[in-house]
Amino acid sequence: MNSTFILTALTGISILTSLTVEAIKKLLNEREVKYSSNLLAAIVSIVLTIAVSVCYIIYKDIVISPQVIVMIIAITFLSFLASTTGFDKVKQMIEQLSDVK
Repeated sequence: MNSTFILTALTGISILTSLTVEAIKKLLNEREVKYSSNLLAAIVSIVLTIAVSVCYIIYKDIVISPQVIVMIIAITFLSFLASTTGFDKVKQMIEQLSDVK
């Protein structure tokens, strides 16, 4: 798996995470429920990343290996960061890490 795949997967999951978190926040605000935005983003990120990963693994008939598990964990963490700090910062970090070899 290369950095292009990671950025593509991260982009899709981050968009889904951000939109889902905003929708849930709107519903919670209407009901005047107190919540932590970062905790909500973390939970949504974990759930969406696992769901999308399972669907992708089944669709592409991928054998689950330690590398696949590490990628799922990395994308989960990066999508949480992207939804809380912004995708541009996360993309910049990945590009900088890709240049270092």
